[in-house]
Amino acid sequence: MTKDNFKVSVIGGGSWGTALVSILTRNIDLCWWIRRESQITQILKKKRNTRYLPNCVLNTERINLTSSLDTAVDFSNLIIIATPSEYLNTLFDNKGAKINNKIIISAVKGVITKSNLTPQKYFFNLSPSINYGVISGPCHAEEVAMNKKSYLTISTQNPLVGEYLTDIFSTNEISVKISKDVIGTELSAILKNVYALITGICFGLGYGDNFLAVLITASTNELKRVLFSLDNNERSISQSAYLGDLLVTCYSAHSRNRRFGTYIGKGYSVDSTKSVMNMVAEGYNATHCLYHLLMENSFITNAPIIKATYNILYKDADPEIEIDNLSKIIS
Repeated sequence: MTKDNFKVSVIGGGSWGTALVSILTRNIDLCWWIRRESQITQILKKKRNTRYLPNCVLNTERINLTSSLDTAVDFSNLIIIATPSEYLNTLFDNKGAKINNKIIISAVKGVITKSNLTPQKYFFNLSPSINYGVISGPCHAEEVAMNKKSYLTISTQNPLVGEYLTDIFSTNEISVKISKDVIGTELSAILKNVYALITGICFGLGYGDNFLAVLITASTNELKRVLFSLDNNERSISQSAYLGDLLVTCYSAHSRNRRFGTYIGKGYSVDSTKSVMNMVAEGYNATHCLYHLLMENSFITNAPIIKATYNILYKDADPEIEIDNLSKIIS
């Protein structure tokens, strides 16, 4: 296969899917799957996805919009998936045969809740013949929409796929870095949402920048330990796909996971927080998955930040007490 033979579909009509489509259509034509026909009609009419990313102008002349997932999958040999992780089962459980031998590029930043699987393990369970890669940050959809300088990390073991993705994602505003650490970058993109969520809890409780800096430093160290525990490979955590993505997710006002945590810190229940947010905060489900994965290999005592987050979200622990206890061991 040459680069001229690639045909691309993007699956997902949320903020991140919209941002990726806006980048790609500067360089290629593509197929874009969106679940709601009403949303497709609105995009074609207004050249914007007003539901999720209204500031982002879309070149609809380069987009074949469809609400048929089969159409989108059949159209392409390279499928970029940018849906919340909790919808993957519904969308792909019966699509194993259809994705055989295709290139699956995950822009999913969460875990499959029913099975506690990462997206990579989920898709390989469906079809072991796929070619799998990951898109990660540091990159916020909202800043892509505003044409601010941003960075993507493309993780793949296939040099041709990496070269092609670099070509189609590179613009004056978007810089692309290639990594071969598919597992590490995917896990890091999941973990950083948990750390952003507890950062938000602390912010909501009234902790200042001094404490948050210490918390995020401790989260960086814990991230490295957890990555090594789940995937026994040495990696430089200071690279942008790890530390950079962690920092932007913990500090940015655009971070839905930090926002979710802030509501919790201000006294909202989990259910109330879910109801007031219009977008999925992947860190909530990721906390449950990671806690139990680390319990299985007896590593949870080495991840006190994940444990504290789990206690607050799933054991109804008092956030003030949990953070006070955590502050005594991370300093």
